[in-house]
Amino acid sequence: MGLFSSIGSFVSRAATSIASAAKRTFETAKKFVGKAVEFLANKAENIIENIKKTWKRVKPYVEKLHECIKVAAKYAPFPWLKMALTTLDKGLEALFAFENSPIGKKIEEAIQWAIKIARRLQDQKNKNIEEETKNTQEDSVLSEAEIHTAKQHQANVRAAEDKLQATGLSHEIALITAVNDFEIAKADISKVINEAPSNFEHFLRLRATQKLLKMSEKTFRAAKQIDDISADEIFLVRVASDLIKEDPELSEMAAIRLDSILQTKYGKKLTPFVFEEMVASWANSAEAEEQRWSALNRTLIKDRMLEKNLLVSKKIQGDLAVDEENELKKLGIEIPEKQTELDNINIKKLDIDRYVGAAEGFLQLLEKEEQEIIDEGNDFLITDSPIIGELLIRCAEQQIPFSELKDEEQDLIRDYSNIFKKDSRKRMQSVLTVAA
Repeated sequence: MGLFSSIGSFVSRAATSIASAAKRTFETAKKFVGKAVEFLANKAENIIENIKKTWKRVKPYVEKLHECIKVAAKYAPFPWLKMALTTLDKGLEALFAFENSPIGKKIEEAIQWAIKIARRLQDQKNKNIEEETKNTQEDSVLSEAEIHTAKQHQANVRAAEDKLQATGLSHEIALITAVNDFEIAKADISKVINEAPSNFEHFLRLRATQKLLKMSEKTFRAAKQIDDISADEIFLVRVASDLIKEDPELSEMAAIRLDSILQTKYGKKLTPFVFEEMVASWANSAEAEEQRWSALNRTLIKDRMLEKNLLVSKKIQGDLAVDEENELKKLGIEIPEKQTELDNINIKKLDIDRYVGAAEGFLQLLEKEEQEIIDEGNDFLITDSPIIGELLIRCAEQQIPFSELKDEEQDLIRDYSNIFKKDSRKRMQSVLTVAA
């Protein structure tokens, strides 16, 4: 099950259960909007642009956050790490119960591997601190062979989680293997950035992984003792490691837990947490089209002024020099072509703006509680969002230009989108610039 379908299933089921009990219009609207956002994300490359163009623009922001995560991992003091390692070294005999079984051997190997990685990180940190003045810090990303080994150990530990509860060291084991999960995620992030995301879902999973690691890293760095790191923090690293895989895993149960953690600890709900990256990248696309329009328009104005001057000279002089006459003919061909291109850019920009503004409104409906929306004077979000979502899905699915919609439908989408245009730009700055 892909990321979009996992989240869509979670949102749909959550809204349905609440709506069936209370039959509230608000929850019904959220249910439909959740599906609309999932649909638009799945159709992102057809609606706005292909992932290659998106990636070219947003890659600098992604790389900044990537460097932040790598640097933090190198210099994090991890005072709890030594305690966890000591406890595990002394307590490995707790695995004696399945020492002679194949699974026992695999678990012990996985723990020893995780300890090796953790110690290497600690050694790397010390080495980097010593060499800080030389500016020769090394990158600690796992090699391809190490990634393969790390993932094998990861799978073995997860397959035996129920049995590990009996050791009395399940939290310590989870902590150490979380270090392994973190390193797997970090290595996979590097791979995706180097190769570029294969599609829009891949891009959203990359961004979700980065944000989860950034959240978790802060706690791991600040923790003084083992118990300072909760099972929820370990879970965030685990989810991050799973999301960035080539075959992403996010069960409905994991989605529900992740949603709860994000809301409790970070004031974010799962759907906006993932899909706000879509709004941000689309807003960035609209801004890029605006800049392209402005640059071409400046060129067109200069061309028209030159054409006007040449025409005036020709009228006064009767004839122009050969090079001037050639320039005039050239302008006569290029000016209409540029005007057509300018018109097409403007149409595309307006279309993107409509999708961006609408998607921003959808996310606000999903982010906020009913009373908050009413207090802000945005009651129309509850009534109009499902209608707008249905129109946008129809446009995307049937490739219908906005210009072919009925006048009242065009007005509804335009008015709705314009209200949230500024908010979408703010989200773009927050998600791409600040988060990076």
